[in-house]
Amino acid sequence: MPVLKNFSVINHPARMRIFQALNGVELSINQLADYLTDVPKPSLYRHVHKMLEAGVIQVAGTRHINGIEERFYTACEGLIDPEDVNQPGGLEDFAHHVRLYGSAVAQDLAQYTLQQGKLDLDNIVARDHVFYATEEEFLQVRQAIYDLLSSLERNLPAQGRTKRRIFVIGHPLPAALVAEKSNSHTQ
Repeated sequence: MPVLKNFSVINHPARMRIFQALNGVELSINQLADYLTDVPKPSLYRHVHKMLEAGVIQVAGTRHINGIEERFYTACEGLIDPEDVNQPGGLEDFAHHVRLYGSAVAQDLAQYTLQQGKLDLDNIVARDHVFYATEEEFLQVRQAIYDLLSSLERNLPAQGRTKRRIFVIGHPLPAALVAEKSNSHTQ
């Protein structure tokens, strides 16, 4: 997996939404414009060009229609480079990235729900699990989730299969850490 660098490119609300729209999907500018109706097409061209230059997205394919080449784009997989986070301002950039990324995923879920016109509980996962775990137990749970999802990512398109997303965030609860710290001072 290539390393995702240059937070300044991806940490923009419109570009994050474009990145999310292209995550695991190939779309043309026209298709992006149909999906992101609030982003003007000239802005889409500008953002896509900037994202291409940064290597955040790539051309996945082309087709010719009436002598005009239509390009289809897809998001590049990436990981956060710890060295980027350790640069001055990097931690703040990472926090901003998490806010934008999570918000874009939540917007997709909200848009899907509104398009369905009803709460489609058979086709969504929206649940917050809170639990106690040691560091080792947490790493085991995280690895089991990664392994299961990695096996599903190898599935090929087939009759009855729909491309789906599961967005997982796991972290210690900041409020619980505050409570634990307060409780340890009173004992």
